[in-house]
Amino acid sequence: MTVGEDMFAWIENKIGILGKWFIVAVVSAVFGLPSGGCGGSLSHVVSEDLIKRLPKNSRKTVFQSETVVTIAMDRKSLEARKIKSLQRDIARTEQKIKLVEKERNTSSGTKADKLEREIDMLHEKVEYLEEVIDHQRERLELADKELTLAKAQFELSKVKLIKKHSIAFDGDESDFVDQVRSIQEDVEGKRKEVGQDEARLKRKESEWLAAKKRYYSSIGESSKGWWTE
Repeated sequence: MTVGEDMFAWIENKIGILGKWFIVAVVSAVFGLPSGGCGGSLSHVVSEDLIKRLPKNSRKTVFQSETVVTIAMDRKSLEARKIKSLQRDIARTEQKIKLVEKERNTSSGTKADKLEREIDMLHEKVEYLEEVIDHQRERLELADKELTLAKAQFELSKVKLIKKHSIAFDGDESDFVDQVRSIQEDVEGKRKEVGQDEARLKRKESEWLAAKKRYYSSIGESSKGWWTE
């Protein structure tokens, strides 16, 4: 069970079921997760009034089935944090470039040449990290679509539960099924795009690693410099 799920259980135990988006908002505020408004909007949703008409035990089942939405929110939040981490890495590398440039400007001969090669290598690192960020943004977009899909699946599960308990419902279950199918197709398409981009990024990574190896070989340093750079 995730931290988010633990918090859902605690809230339900303490204050009862007050509506799924209220609970999502509380968890989001505590753990810094995206709010329930993240992800695409849905054309077909189940009214909370209908959920309130379900037997108490069934209402608990509804919120247990919302776990898939919470997990998707966590995943999207993680992808966003990865971008922030990469941006910090770029900032640190650019700062290091400035320090090495400053040292190179006061050096000469072999030392200046070595520092110049290091600057070139660090610039290549920044270029590679920028490529990684572009890929990570694609993954974030995928996570957003997956969150929308999780919400659609959750709405469909509510419809099925309402029908199971013979509660009058103006909507049509087929609309909810079609909604899930349409979003699923969109998600699958994005997954293919991300997969193709991962192959491209893998090639870029190989180029970057080769550039690092050339640099450390050119200055006669061992693999220790490779891993600590």
